[in-house]
Amino acid sequence: MEEKAIKVGGGCLCGSVRYEAEAHLQGAYYCHCRTCQRASGAPAEASVPVEPGSLKFTKKKPRYFQSSPFAERGFCPDCGSRLTYRMLSGESTTVAAGSLDHPEKVVPSIHYCVDTQLPWYKTDDQLPRVRSDEIPELVAMWAEAGQKKK
Repeated sequence: MEEKAIKVGGGCLCGSVRYEAEAHLQGAYYCHCRTCQRASGAPAEASVPVEPGSLKFTKKKPRYFQSSPFAERGFCPDCGSRLTYRMLSGESTTVAAGSLDHPEKVVPSIHYCVDTQLPWYKTDDQLPRVRSDEIPELVAMWAEAGQKKK
């Protein structure tokens, strides 16, 4: 990413889990895949990439749920707020945009997995839109797991 990462803080709804990280606020993205829809309870999830190794929990740590063969999501064990998404390989981690102390500073740059975007969820931005099958890394990870994307 070309944007310099900046220090951010965030946490869950009840305040039990707090974190600090170096994040790429202008590299944020929307994901419309069914897994993100189910995990967030929303029609799309807005995620913010964090600099590898920079995510530190300053209060209670989240619990994790493996949501696919290659990734897991962190959530507050007390209130259930979804906080993180991380690759099991350790390659990348994101934080949920809404969990940031200042989510208004997030600047989404793209929509992913628009082939499963809910037809009633309309966005009027002009951001690029990418189908799941147009993301070679995602296709490869699902193929390696012996499954199709979800």
